[in-house]
Amino acid sequence: MISYTKCLVGAAALAALVIGSPRTRGQSPSRNAAIEQELVHTEFGFFEAWKSKDLSYFQSHIPENGVYWSDTGTLSRDEQLQQQQESAKNCTVEGYSLSDFGVLPLATGAYLLTYKAERYATCSGQKIPVHINGSSVYILKQGRWQAVYRATVGMKNQS
Repeated sequence: MISYTKCLVGAAALAALVIGSPRTRGQSPSRNAAIEQELVHTEFGFFEAWKSKDLSYFQSHIPENGVYWSDTGTLSRDEQLQQQQESAKNCTVEGYSLSDFGVLPLATGAYLLTYKAERYATCSGQKIPVHINGSSVYILKQGRWQAVYRATVGMKNQS
């Protein structure tokens, strides 16, 4: 289990990387738009895989060192896959929507994607919070975008 201090150190390192990194140079606006479209498509894939109980999508789009963070803690790749197996047994996902995307180049082949999501699901008989903010750090690995870091946090004052 990753400690709270390690999470803070990791968040500080990510912030330093974002603030201190140069923008990707030499890429045309259409290339950036194509990358943004691929990243958004990949993120939608995580939600669709959750809805359809497709564990293989998670396996192929989270690298071995992938980390997931939420208000319930930090999970390694293996823990994320275990969580998805449990979700497949205990959750019914009626639908979801993603919006308000932001994409920030971090370094060559690495991008931060931010978004808002609405999730309509019931897990173990309980409705889950609908509104969340999400972010993912994507790297291009083995010819596809992989989420080395994913995070979600519920928005306050949900109705």
